[in-house]
Amino acid sequence: MKKCLALLLALVVLVMAGCASNNDPAPVPEGARESITLANTSTIPDYDPMNWYLTSQSTMFTNVYSTLVDVILEDDLSITCRPNLAKSWETEEDGLVWVFHLNENAVYSDGSKVTADHVKTCFERQMTNPYTMSYVAMIDSIEVRDENTVAFRLAYNWPSVPNCWYMIAIYNVDLYDADKDTYIKNPVGSGPYTLTSLDETAGTMTMTLKDNWWGDEKPAIKTINVRTITDPSTLVIALQNGEIDVASLTGSNLRLVEGDKNLVMKQSISIVPFQLLINANTEPLNNGKLREAISYAIDYDAIRNATCSGYASSKDSTIVFATPEMDIPAEVQQYSYDPDRARQLVEESGLPTPVDVGEIIGGTSNGSAEMVQQYLEAVGIQAKVTSYETNTMVQMLMSGQFGLGITTGAGGQSAFENLLNYYGTNQPYNFNKFSNAEVDAILEQMQYTSDAAETQALLTQALNIIVAQHTNLNLGVSAQYTVYRTGLEVPPIYNGVDMIRVK
Repeated sequence: MKKCLALLLALVVLVMAGCASNNDPAPVPEGARESITLANTSTIPDYDPMNWYLTSQSTMFTNVYSTLVDVILEDDLSITCRPNLAKSWETEEDGLVWVFHLNENAVYSDGSKVTADHVKTCFERQMTNPYTMSYVAMIDSIEVRDENTVAFRLAYNWPSVPNCWYMIAIYNVDLYDADKDTYIKNPVGSGPYTLTSLDETAGTMTMTLKDNWWGDEKPAIKTINVRTITDPSTLVIALQNGEIDVASLTGSNLRLVEGDKNLVMKQSISIVPFQLLINANTEPLNNGKLREAISYAIDYDAIRNATCSGYASSKDSTIVFATPEMDIPAEVQQYSYDPDRARQLVEESGLPTPVDVGEIIGGTSNGSAEMVQQYLEAVGIQAKVTSYETNTMVQMLMSGQFGLGITTGAGGQSAFENLLNYYGTNQPYNFNKFSNAEVDAILEQMQYTSDAAETQALLTQALNIIVAQHTNLNLGVSAQYTVYRTGLEVPPIYNGVDMIRVK
């Protein structure tokens, strides 16, 4: 099954199943647990369903709101796209038109009906939303055929449709428009849970299984408690002493829970690279020789080994593009660790040494920023590591207000999606505002190309242009694990989404 774009990496939990055959709620499974406690690894900056752009938000959104489809990573690591609000769908006109038939029984928590008009409005609003527009950029128009049927006409075939729409929340647009501020803190959604308590200061929330859930399989968990724990060491301790039931861990923290008989580790498929962004729109980083020097100053293998503790992907490149499932073409020249060459390039830049490049934001939780700082210092480049609160850092990245930044990125299934995410002009995940007319022209060609050989040739051409700009450096793709207490059954995470069941 084709994969959709990923967002910034964190734990998301989906505790729901199926579509309804009638309005009577199914019985709670025998032996169901009353409650579980989940860990969010970052604070939630925004409760607006329009702005579902961080996976930290999804802990609430995937349980309180519904989407057209669910995307599930099964235990065998296969991907399943299954019904949610849409009970079925089909294509017309050689895949350019997607027709979805909504479940007639789908209702919001206040009993009002979910309609095709709501679906149309929610998608149309996302088409102009900078946080989520990349998910719907392929949509040309949307037609409501009747109360329960909506058709999407695509401007071009997109390999991840409909999977990439699993993060487009469908909400009651009438109530939202009447009082947005109240709605986002007291949402009226069509998901299986309602938000019953929220403490933004403490970073906690509670979601409760609702009586009018319309699905034919009732979730096994009655109450979902969420705690925000941003410190990795604290998170590990909370898992070990039973305060937390489920969390997502990467890197060195995995070593701390290995062998714990009370915990289960299940590997996920991670397609989200960890990257160093170089903003060429700021001084002195607008100097091409300086950016090139940075590219050769870094020992990529050492950073991956240190930050991932042996759990790094084996197919990492130095270019932000490749994923564990996708290789960089052999014809593309990659960077390497060459400090002598880096020093020479610093000299060739013509800038007074040591060159001060300002702040490095992000990457402080695993020490990668400090390592980058040391490598740069060794070749005559000064940088200050600065730690910002998550929301502030996200805004700095989204607005391009930084020089050097370390963050996760958005992976994709196809070559076109990956290039578009990172290097397409004005794309929402192109944080360092990379813009190149030749690359944009190649993307235009790739958009309408289905021939594999032609796609590979265009990819090689684009990546060689990108390499020469020295703006995005891949620091590794850490293996990600869902860690949970025995007694639960948790499939591996796919793009931050899991389903929790009770054994």
